[in-house]
Amino acid sequence: MELYTLQVGSIEENCYILGDDEKNAAVVDPGDQADEIAGLAEQHGLTVRLILLTHGHFDHIGAVKELAARWGVPVYAGASEQQLLGSARLNRAGFHFGDDSRFEITADRWLQDGETFSLDELDFEVIATPGHTAGGVCYRCGDLLFTGDTLFAGDIGRCDLYGGDYDAMLRSLDKLKALPGNPRVLPGHGPKSWLEDERTGNPYMTGEAL
Repeated sequence: MELYTLQVGSIEENCYILGDDEKNAAVVDPGDQADEIAGLAEQHGLTVRLILLTHGHFDHIGAVKELAARWGVPVYAGASEQQLLGSARLNRAGFHFGDDSRFEITADRWLQDGETFSLDELDFEVIATPGHTAGGVCYRCGDLLFTGDTLFAGDIGRCDLYGGDYDAMLRSLDKLKALPGNPRVLPGHGPKSWLEDERTGNPYMTGEAL
């Protein structure tokens, strides 16, 4: 397994490339800078097979259309995120960029909570985590947990944008807190963490911030 991280876009969103033993790869949240993302995959000899989205905000999806067309690969996203992904107005692209069309996305596969899928030896589990958005999901792959803007190191994503719900966020955090083991937390922004560190030190998980 190979994992690479690239910070992209105006607010430095974390795009991840996860490669398997056969050099096939999934890209998580290609938010911008399509050429740089493609170049990183090529540099390491990876063939991208999937694009996975944690949620539909503009900073996580800006390179999706270009890369999906370039690679001829499917896009996966949470089933409850269809409305947000399909509207540049709702996902806030219209507030930042002139070309809204690249921020209006239709997934090839709409994922349900608890669904699983594989890429060679990499097995992914879908964890629905509404709160930051209505249809946000996390992906667990072995000891890796891609949390998007649900869970950051020591913090959580904001809940005051379209589809956000603080009570739903707290329930989603409880779901993540109850996961077995201590996976590496790979958030949409900022540094990586470990789930046990968040269980014991993140005020939104310990209850100190409530």
